[in-house]
Amino acid sequence: MAKKKRVLTVSSAFINNQLIPQIRIQGKWLNDLGFSIGYKVVVEEIQGQLIIRVVEI
Repeated sequence: MAKKKRVLTVSSAFINNQLIPQIRIQGKWLNDLGFSIGYKVVVEEIQGQLIIRVVEI
């Protein structure tokens, strides 16, 4: 599968009387990449980038 770039917008959520940034990621392409419904993921920050991967059980 060819790597594709996706441009998303950082939106906001209102939590505890504060605006908090949020990024929503959705689409059938996630399943194609192994992110199936119900799976757990880990999000890491590495050198200013967010890395998202499925948790190995």
